[in-house]
Amino acid sequence: MSDLSGKVIMAIGCGTPDGQVNNGFAATQAFLAAGARVCIVDRDANALDQARAALTSDRLGEGDGADLGSRLTTVVADVGDEDSLSAAFGHCARTLGDPTVLHYNVGIVVNGGLDVLETTAFATALDINLTGAFSAMKQALPYMRKAGGGSIITVSSVGGMRYMGYDYPAYAASKAGLIELTKVVGAQYASEGIRANSIAPGLIETPLIHNSISGHYGSVEEMLAARHALSPTGKMGQPEDVAKLAVFLASEDSSYINSTLIPVDGGLVHFAGSPPKG
Repeated sequence: MSDLSGKVIMAIGCGTPDGQVNNGFAATQAFLAAGARVCIVDRDANALDQARAALTSDRLGEGDGADLGSRLTTVVADVGDEDSLSAAFGHCARTLGDPTVLHYNVGIVVNGGLDVLETTAFATALDINLTGAFSAMKQALPYMRKAGGGSIITVSSVGGMRYMGYDYPAYAASKAGLIELTKVVGAQYASEGIRANSIAPGLIETPLIHNSISGHYGSVEEMLAARHALSPTGKMGQPEDVAKLAVFLASEDSSYINSTLIPVDGGLVHFAGSPPKG
C-alpha cells in the first residue's frame, strides 16, 4: 500500500450509519492504515460517531486504536452549506493540519424517469452529487495552494458513464457532471501541483444497493445474484477495492496521474453483456 504519512485528508461523506462498511468508511480505514491523518465529514452526527468507534476499535486490526484516534477527527457539515463546509475545513486545519487531500464520497440516488421525476428532485441530485463537490473543491483550494499542491479525489459511478438499466437519469447526469468537473479542475490547476481524478465504482456490494436498488428486484437475494452474474468477473467488487485506488491517488505514487477517470468495475463498462434490468 502507498505511504500517506504526513498527509492530511478531508474525507467528506465518509460516516457509517450502523457501522456498515460503505465506500467512504473503507476509504477512511485505508487512509489511516497508510499513515494519514483524516478528518471525516458527514451531515449525520450518529454516522460520524459510529465511524470513529469502529475505526478506533481493536476489531479492525490496524494497530493501536489510541494511535489511530490521535490521527482522526470528525466534524458535522452539510455540503449544501458553504459556511458549514468552511468551518469543517477550519476544524481540520486546527486539529490535524492543513488538508492537502480531498476525498469527496457524497452521493444520493434519486429514482424516477422523465415521466414522473419532479424538477425539484432532479435539482436535489445535482445539488448534492455535483454542486456539493464544487463547493468542497472551492474550500480545499486555498489549503492546497498554500502547501504547493494537493490531490482531489471524487467518487463518481459507472452510472455516469453509461446506461445501467436503472430508472435514475438524475443520478446519471449528476455523476457524469462530477466526472467532467473533476477532469477540468485537474487540468486547470495542474501547474500549481494540484491534481484531480475521479473513481467510478461499478457493481460494488455496499449498503447503498440494499437501500436504493433492491426495490428493482423481487428480493434482495435476486438482486445480489443478478448483480454478481452481470459482472465480467462473476462477482461484485467490495468497498475495499475502491479504497485501494483512493489511497494510491492520494499518494505521491500517482503524482503524474491527473484529470482522469478510473473505473473500479471488473471491466463492466467495456463488457458486451446487457446492463442490469431496472
